[in-house]
Amino acid sequence: MTYSQLQVTENYKDLALSDYARVGRALALYEVGDREEAITEMEDVSISLKGYPEVHAALAAALYVDKHAALLAENQFTIATLLDPHYTDISYVKETKHWPPSLVSSLQHFITLS
Repeated sequence: MTYSQLQVTENYKDLALSDYARVGRALALYEVGDREEAITEMEDVSISLKGYPEVHAALAAALYVDKHAALLAENQFTIATLLDPHYTDISYVKETKHWPPSLVSSLQHFITLS
């Protein structure tokens, strides 16, 4: 998480931009191992950014791997892929969206149901 993401999420909570910064914060939290907080943040942001496929795809991966909540993960992934089918492609999240390695791995486990 960058300092600017933290500043935006703390100082400008009412701006729509802060929700997108919170997605980045959640991805960073996931990578550093604060997965409970990351999932909580993703769940919260998925409500305020309903229809933003990245947060739904990330939440699906995290729910599947960390919470063993396959049905909830499937629901989130359905939302994500209806909005943007690119999230079924691991190279897309890795190379285009620049997800952290641990979340890419979790998405891979979800997609392959392993």
